[in-house]
Order: sequence, then C-alpha cells, then structure tokens
Amino acid sequence: MAVAVAWAASVLALALAPPPASAHAAHAARPAHAARVSPDAWRIGVTAHYGPAGNASGFAAVVASGPAEAWAFGGTNPGGPSAPVALRWDGRSWQRVPLPPGLDDFISVASAPTSKDIWAASYYGGYLLHWDGARWTVARRWSSQGALTGVTAVSPLDVWVFGTSPAGGPGLGTWHLEHGRWLAVTGPDAGIYRASAVNWRDIWAIGGTARGSFVEHFDGRAWARVRTVPELAGARLHDVLAVSARSVWVAGNLPARRGVGPLVVAHWNGSWWRAFILPVHVGAGRLASDGHGGAWITATTGGQRIGAMFLHLYWSGGHAWTTVDHGLGNGVSDIALVPGTDSLWASGGFLTHSGGDAVIFARGGT
Repeated sequence: MAVAVAWAASVLALALAPPPASAHAAHAARPAHAARVSPDAWRIGVTAHYGPAGNASGFAAVVASGPAEAWAFGGTNPGGPSAPVALRWDGRSWQRVPLPPGLDDFISVASAPTSKDIWAASYYGGYLLHWDGARWTVARRWSSQGALTGVTAVSPLDVWVFGTSPAGGPGLGTWHLEHGRWLAVTGPDAGIYRASAVNWRDIWAIGGTARGSFVEHFDGRAWARVRTVPELAGARLHDVLAVSARSVWVAGNLPARRGVGPLVVAHWNGSWWRAFILPVHVGAGRLASDGHGGAWITATTGGQRIGAMFLHLYWSGGHAWTTVDHGLGNGVSDIALVPGTDSLWASGGFLTHSGGDAVIFARGGT
C-alpha cells in the first residue's frame, strides 16, 4: 500500500513506481457508477484499468478540440514493464484507439491544434506520436535517455518539444520541428519545462533553475526572458497557459521550509502582471481557461488521504475549490476546456486495494 500511496501522491510529477508486473491484458474504459450530481459539479466520468489487477493505471494528459473531439492519454504499470494508452471521445463515449506497436512507458503530455493534428509524447520512452485524423504514427524517436515534459504544436510543420524538470534538471532538452526538420535548441532555452502557444510567433514558456522558475516568450525569431512580479520570486512554476496575446497564466508554488508552499498564480494582461497567492498548500498541477477570463488549476492534496482538487480562480480575484473523493485516494493531472463551451475534462487516477485505476473527470455538459 505504501507504494500505491506514493503513486497517487506523485501523479502530477509522473514519478510513478508500482511493483513490476506483466502488462499484457487490458480492459475497455467503462462508465463510473457515480451519484447523480449537478452539471456544474466535478464528477467521475469514466474509469479504466489496463493490465493485471495489481497494475497502477492512470491518465496523465487530456486535450479537447471540440464538443465531439477529445483525447485522454496515459498508461499502466510505470516503473515496470509498461504500456501507453490513448482514449478518444466522439461526443457520446470514450473508446480506446490503437497506438503504433512496440511502445512502452506512458504518455504524459499532449497538444491538439486541431482535431486532425494531435501530438503526444511519452514521459521517459523517448518518442513523440502524431495523429493525422486517421491513425497514430511515431513522429520522432530519441536514442538517448531522458524525460519529455512538454509538447506545444502550432501546426503539422511547427512543433516544439521540451524535456527538463521544473527545477532545470536534465532531460532531452528543447527541440523544434520547423519545415520538416527537427532542430535541437541550445543554450538557456534548452532548459524550458513546458510552453503554451497563441500562434507561431506568440509562445509563452516556463523553465527553472535550482533558485526558482523563469518565464520566457518566443516572438517567432528568438526566446527571451520575461520580467514578472516580485510575488513569483523563488516560486517553482508548474504550468503556463497562453489564452491570447492579452491573457497568459502561470501557476506554481512558493518555497516553504517544510512541505508544500502556498499556491501562486500570476496573470499577464498584455501590459502588466497580476499575482494571486492562495491560502492552500497543495502541489500545483495544470491550467485551463474557464472561458470567461478566469482559470482552472488542478492540484492533488497530501496527508493520510490523497485527493483530487480543482481550484477555480475568477477574473475578479475570488476563488473556489472542489475536491473529488474516490477509491482509496485519487489524484488529478491535466485539465482541458472544451472549446466553445463551459465544459471541462480532466485526467488522473485513483487507488484500489490491489493497484490503481485511470479516471477521466468531467464538469458541465460533457
């Protein structure tokens, strides 16, 4: 059980380490037997288990390009013989979609400029996948070992891939697909953790060093550091969301002598930054727009019972949070707004007595 608890606690960092087990069998995703709740409340949408009962399954990434097009990615049994999984939402149900054969590890990040241009990267498997509207193919493999922590696609011919830790630890570095060629980015920009694009010449990114995180901006020609606000000094940033040229969010945690520091969020309105220090000590996860000028942030609570938390930060500065209790404890990783709606999807996992199951959370009319 200690290993299972460690898995849930680290679902956001993807440091999953359950005991090795064979991953030869898989069960289809199934609707969860959840109580009837308000559409505005977060609920369990779908749960799934892959491989033997002792495996820990989880969904790490989720993207949505419309009400009838969304994807959830993850895997099973990380830390042992593992296998990635991909589920697709067609407006009615989630169905598993075949991936290229011979892949291991699990898929941790994804980007979806359109429904026919989706990119997904493994965490430590050294591969990048591409969906062209009909099938998945391996778009790039890396021969060296290292983590991939972000992928940001603008078009089929303009894709950024990042590999480092939030603190600037070594990974596979920064790569750019430009006009059919993959180019390695050197220098300080090789330490970018993840990014978010408004368009090809308006991309925002976060990275880190041992002293704290930084924000960068790409103008179509070069990356440059961005001056932020004193409230972010020493903060460890975990995500960035570029909604438009006048709306960019970053989220992370302030330093603390013990445990997790306060959650900190900052917003760029095109002219200046505005910071929000929230009175919750939970590990910051991923960001999504709420469609009304505010943002959603995922987090996973600690303590004896691990729980998934969804924090809604309103444009006015007010905030509210919801925790979802499921299984023996659960965690949430990624989150995505369904374009043109108020609905959201989120990905994660929960503990069982034998291992762990993957879960897709839902809010709104999804």
